[in-house]
Amino acid sequence: MRVDYVIKNGRVIDPSLNFDGIKDLYIRNNKIVDVKDGNVECNPNQVIDATGKLVLPGLIDFHTHVFHSGSTICVRPDMMIPLGTTATVDAGSAGCANFGAFYQSVISQSLMKIKSFMEVYSGGQLDPKLCEDFNPTLYNRDYIARVYDQYQDNLLGLKIRFSKGVVPEESGLTYVTEAVSLCKDLEDQLGKAVRLCVHTTNAPTSAGDLANCLRPGDIFCHCYQGAGNTIVTESGAIDEGILKARERGVIFDAANGKGNFGLQTAKDAIRAGFLPDIISSDLTTDKFNLPPYDKNLLHVLAKYVALGLDMMTIMRAVTETPAKIMGLEGKNGTLQAGAYADIVIMDFKDMEYVQKDFCEDEIVCHKVFVPQLVMVSGTVAYCTPDFYL
Repeated sequence: MRVDYVIKNGRVIDPSLNFDGIKDLYIRNNKIVDVKDGNVECNPNQVIDATGKLVLPGLIDFHTHVFHSGSTICVRPDMMIPLGTTATVDAGSAGCANFGAFYQSVISQSLMKIKSFMEVYSGGQLDPKLCEDFNPTLYNRDYIARVYDQYQDNLLGLKIRFSKGVVPEESGLTYVTEAVSLCKDLEDQLGKAVRLCVHTTNAPTSAGDLANCLRPGDIFCHCYQGAGNTIVTESGAIDEGILKARERGVIFDAANGKGNFGLQTAKDAIRAGFLPDIISSDLTTDKFNLPPYDKNLLHVLAKYVALGLDMMTIMRAVTETPAKIMGLEGKNGTLQAGAYADIVIMDFKDMEYVQKDFCEDEIVCHKVFVPQLVMVSGTVAYCTPDFYL
């Protein structure tokens, strides 16, 4: 078989295949191919020696903000490719009034594979000094339905923020239940699942009461946030409502952010056996590539290494699991034959440095992920000057 690239001798970690070992990968056109008989032809200049490196599926950052042409908080998505991210989900940067502009100016123009949540507030997240109004009486329901129908292949669901100062403390849960109701209405109209993604930092109710409003497949994001009501009770146990929500299929996304991660909450939850389904960065312009809180997705992953999670668990949370939720199972987030050749070759180096949470608590990390080469759909999109020579 004639192939375009061979990646040889790397330590391949692929949670979708439950594989962690030395393995060669073969790329033809834009996909990974299976070579059963070992008879391979390839230009010698396109044989990549990954000895001593990690070879991973392209990472999926499930919670970012990338509407850079329409919001002051958003980063340019393709800037994440050198960091090993080849697919992402924008978590509600745009609402129904500007989602078309977001799709045309960013999503359709990017090398990165992008899916989205649309915020229920029509304007989306425009600027940190302009707080959204999630009052259900302001929902432009007809236009939301029109836009969702037009872009349903890209949209995963709707987004609401549920924090003190953003929703009223006395009636905040009605804002969530009304958003759930809107999702159900869209499901009836479109005949497909419409998830609700909920920002949960410093919620005006208990984490369990909030989780009780959510359905299977809805996203409880910032699950390790440490402000106000957290998922961990005073006794160190996980809130019963959170456990019941997980049992019925609610998805828990760590969605780090600068103010949305509490180190003590994470330690307590992990000690209790409550691991995140998804690990994401919540990247915005105020933290992108800026330490020590949330520099990038790789920075966040190194923190979970320091917290004691094993490599397979960490990588599943940024490959296989988000790919399934995005409808990309078997296409992205995997190195199986037939998948798009989104591949990252990494160094996993010793380095001691500090990461901090929202209240300046510190964790010392001893490992750092350093991308050497990133391939997007069979094309080398990034390579360090000293690798692949």
